[in-house]
Amino acid sequence: MKRALLPIALCALACGKQTFLAAAFVQTPAMPNPANPSQPFPQFQVMTAYFGSIDTSNPTNISADLLSPITDATASVWFHHMGTGGADVDQDRWLQTGWTSSGGTYTLNSNDQPQLTFEDTPYTLMLQLPGANGETFGARLAPGQPSDIVEFQNSSCTVLTVTTPRCRDAQVSQPMTLTRTDAAAAELAPAFVAVGQIDPANPTAQPQITYKTAPDSAVGLLGFVLSDRDFRQPSFTVPGSAFPQPGFYMVALLTVQQGRVSGNTFVGSIALAATGKAGIVHAQ
Repeated sequence: MKRALLPIALCALACGKQTFLAAAFVQTPAMPNPANPSQPFPQFQVMTAYFGSIDTSNPTNISADLLSPITDATASVWFHHMGTGGADVDQDRWLQTGWTSSGGTYTLNSNDQPQLTFEDTPYTLMLQLPGANGETFGARLAPGQPSDIVEFQNSSCTVLTVTTPRCRDAQVSQPMTLTRTDAAAAELAPAFVAVGQIDPANPTAQPQITYKTAPDSAVGLLGFVLSDRDFRQPSFTVPGSAFPQPGFYMVALLTVQQGRVSGNTFVGSIALAATGKAGIVHAQ
């Protein structure tokens, strides 16, 4: 259906250059620390926008060669933070600092901008072109309900006499199956898998990603628009290469909620928010 609808929609638009926006907001969940329970691994958030122009002169031929990055936009995100009390109060947050950009990719993460929290509230991403009257393009992202991983729900492992929940022992370079707790649902939401090596001695460090299924480019996200069937599976197999050496790894299953993009963008533009559950693999 998606493959059929996209060319039809394109034909209804004026041919030529259009603006393409692919936005993704991803959270890796907090996890216990197998070596030091008093210092758990915190949540980590990252928002990414791929921004460029796309040539739609031939609506039946949309490919990577037709994408050109827009590198001079100003990125920001607005949302209402729901405070937890004390010094952390309810407030509207408009985050304009901490962004990095490269080749049309604009990124903000919670290490560089601690006010980027992941909450049950809508987020409005804005990309404004230069000049006093520069046109603004945007996306609205709304996190959904995560699915859990069956294999981690009742698992534990003992490390240095400390018993850690949601932890599994495994052999280096051995594959692993992840089964969704919502596998029996009539219609599964898309989901991404991410694996990252973590350091119990430095829990605030960003995980070093060793495997992921989420599209990580404008072209990949454009392909997701065309067909997300491969991401709507009841279970996923993580290859052994995701655990290349002994150590601790975060394994996350991130359920995807599709948002909206502004009407002045290309019809194939997309906005995704992904949150989920995670466990720890102790590879030996």
